[in-house]
Amino acid sequence: MPARGASLAATIVFVGLVQAGVAWSSPFAYITNQGDNTVSVIDTANNRVIRSIDVGDKPAGIAVSDDGSRIYVTNPKSRDLTVIDGNLHRVVGTVQLSASLVGVALDPSGKRILLADWFNHQLLVYDAASFQLRSKISVGRAPTGIAVSRADGKIFVANRDSNSVSVIDGTSLKVVGKTSVGKHPFGISVDSRTGRLFTANVESNDVSVVSTKDLKLVATVQVGERPYATALVAAGSLLMVTNQYDNTVSVIDTVSLKVVKTIDVGEYPEGISTHPDDRHVYVANWFSNEVSVIDSRKLEVIKTIATGEGSRAFGQFIGAGQSMAR
Repeated sequence: MPARGASLAATIVFVGLVQAGVAWSSPFAYITNQGDNTVSVIDTANNRVIRSIDVGDKPAGIAVSDDGSRIYVTNPKSRDLTVIDGNLHRVVGTVQLSASLVGVALDPSGKRILLADWFNHQLLVYDAASFQLRSKISVGRAPTGIAVSRADGKIFVANRDSNSVSVIDGTSLKVVGKTSVGKHPFGISVDSRTGRLFTANVESNDVSVVSTKDLKLVATVQVGERPYATALVAAGSLLMVTNQYDNTVSVIDTVSLKVVKTIDVGEYPEGISTHPDDRHVYVANWFSNEVSVIDSRKLEVIKTIATGEGSRAFGQFIGAGQSMAR
């Protein structure tokens, strides 16, 4: 991580896309590999890696547009953001930053890039077309995970060192609320259909369930050791949570708010994303350099895919609305 107090003044360097080629089909999963500075591209039709893309130094966070046309990768050590064309699987731009960041997300329109500025305790909003910084929004200490409601556009930011979540109006870009959660929240998910927010709390080994309507705590669900990231699946009826120290994924029934299954995955699972078929969930395992594919109906791992070194993939690494046509 960078020195405390580093500012985020971005200069943009674009790489012209001069290579012609046939566009790839979708959907794909994009896995950041922190150990070898690459992104593995998994074709989810056959669950195999089809390409490895060189990015910046120590890539960690990732966001994919709904249609899969753009992928954004945060590279904390080189202090930049890599922009990948999702049709050709080529790097098309590098946004130079003066601070290192991890958390990244897109609003549902794909027109704004949201970046969690860990050391300056703010959310940065960039225009996805011009890459101009549009807003700096003060939040809690050490912001990490970001989630956006598809119902009303509200932005939710997990503040690790404040043990809280900040709520930002997506239109005015003003903070409109804050709520306390468990200890050291990191990954975060919001279910727009039920109006509930879920945070994985690393140090209290639990998940906080919060009503997005009134920001009241609904429940606290104990999971495995060092929960890191979350993903909703099966029309929001299940929440899956990666547990770093247990090498497991906890499965929470979002109606009963109880753990209904604990699934063994690879070593030190971190990033987790749901396939647009709303059935399969992909888990990046940092220490075992692989991705586990979980079938949410069987509640078991059905495939393990070797990726690069140090697979983290923190964020939404599969486009939520990618076309299923092949």
